[in-house]
Amino acid sequence: MRLESIALPAAPADLSGTTTPPAGVGITERPEGDATPAPVRRGGVSATVRGIVVVAAACLSLLGQGERSRVDPRFVSPSATLTTYWSAMRTGDAVGAWECLVEGRHDLPMPGMLWFLPPTDDLSLDAFHSLPVTHGRILVSYEVRYRPAGTSELRHFRTADELVRMRGEWRIARPLGNASMPAYEPTPRPVDS
Repeated sequence: MRLESIALPAAPADLSGTTTPPAGVGITERPEGDATPAPVRRGGVSATVRGIVVVAAACLSLLGQGERSRVDPRFVSPSATLTTYWSAMRTGDAVGAWECLVEGRHDLPMPGMLWFLPPTDDLSLDAFHSLPVTHGRILVSYEVRYRPAGTSELRHFRTADELVRMRGEWRIARPLGNASMPAYEPTPRPVDS
């Protein structure tokens, strides 16, 4: 059987598949004679109020979704950062000293290098003087006191650093002048005969 030979019923001529538009203009007239469209009222809350409520709910759902801020206690204040830095310098911990700096400079003493601070039994920082430069940037002048290993002599020098606050933590931006590297004073040691 061939499909061309099957007779199809004829479609009625008056059914086009679309409805005919209503006659006239869809404007309602008010008793005053003003020809404006009548506002469409839905029951309940208006669309504007609903939209504001949806946006407010979306904003509230996003609160607290960011990364948690964790401040390392070693860098919570300028004095804590400087204490961490000098403790790392005292023990020869180059990685610990680099963590205290903004850009982690690699020109600091490496383990085994000769530098001005001799092996020490005690090291402390004292006489802090700070000068705020801008929000999150401060100049700190302080005194480093240390006792070389095996002696009772207390030595000290004054130095200064610029510190910046980054994501809640204080880091050393740069040492100020040559005051950060005092002259090397060797510790006298007994000579074996």
